[in-house]
Amino acid sequence: MIEFPDKYNIKESEDKWRNFWREKEVFKSSVNKDKEKYSVVIPPPNVTGILHIGHILNNTIQDIYCRWKRMKGYEVCWVPGMDHAGISTQIMVERFLAKQGITKYDLGEKHL
Repeated sequence: MIEFPDKYNIKESEDKWRNFWREKEVFKSSVNKDKEKYSVVIPPPNVTGILHIGHILNNTIQDIYCRWKRMKGYEVCWVPGMDHAGISTQIMVERFLAKQGITKYDLGEKHL
């Protein structure tokens, strides 16, 4: 039977698994040109930096879906994508500019 420690030792655990992943080349990728291609583009977290359960749920579903497609024989590429929350980004940028006493309109059209 496996014994679990009384306390979680993050350094020991992280070092163990990081070394395992490196030794097994878990993150190494090589494209198989013979397989049908499939890709999923994921958005990064919002610029607000406020993560919520929806982020976890969304990423978990995408991870499961990508793994399933790999098992079905696809060459899957799961890559970070573009900002999916332009309004949140715009609000944060406008707040940043306001602290400097300017608005987005002060920047002129070429910066919009």
